[in-house]
Amino acid sequence: MQATPLLLGALLVGALHMSAPDHWVTLCLLGKVAKWTRGRLLLVSLATGLGHVLLSVALGLAIVGVGVLFTESLSAQITLGTGVLMLVGGLVYAGRELLSKKTEDYQQEAQNGYLKAGGGTDRKVGYFAVLGAALSPDLSILPIFILALPAGFSLAIDTAVAFGSASILSLLTFVLLGSWGLDRVFEKIPPRYNNALVGFVVAAVGAYIVLFG
Repeated sequence: MQATPLLLGALLVGALHMSAPDHWVTLCLLGKVAKWTRGRLLLVSLATGLGHVLLSVALGLAIVGVGVLFTESLSAQITLGTGVLMLVGGLVYAGRELLSKKTEDYQQEAQNGYLKAGGGTDRKVGYFAVLGAALSPDLSILPIFILALPAGFSLAIDTAVAFGSASILSLLTFVLLGSWGLDRVFEKIPPRYNNALVGFVVAAVGAYIVLFG
């Protein structure tokens, strides 16, 4: 199996997922409410992004570790089955997100987070505790990790690095843009569009595996 589609998929999933406003706009607004400096905002964002990536990668590598227990004769079936599931699941997920009417109130979410953290600017643990959306693992990367099974941990590590780098860079980029006052422009883009693009990327990788894997 060629590594390029998996690495490209990991890069796109990481970048698109973390560019959704529900990840970075809340951080920007929380920074404004708490009167953080830009440096502190970026530091908190970096820590949040690292937490998100580490949880996602740990879950993915755990699945890869279980996967190596399969016999070599089953690896082709596992790869094909995963590709089919990614193709179908990605399209279903993308379609569902595009049809979703869910709206987000980022200002209220940031204010609630500030209150739950005690209203102080030194309650780091409290802030992280209410940023569940940014810290929770990204399940959309898991199929890409599973497809790395035939190549072992080497490709899995490469996809983890690609995913983690793209995720953190995307988050910091949008937080920085938001700190310059551009958050009002980007936050108008509903997260469902980013999620739909993630679904299409997953489906595209699945289609490549089914056709050429």
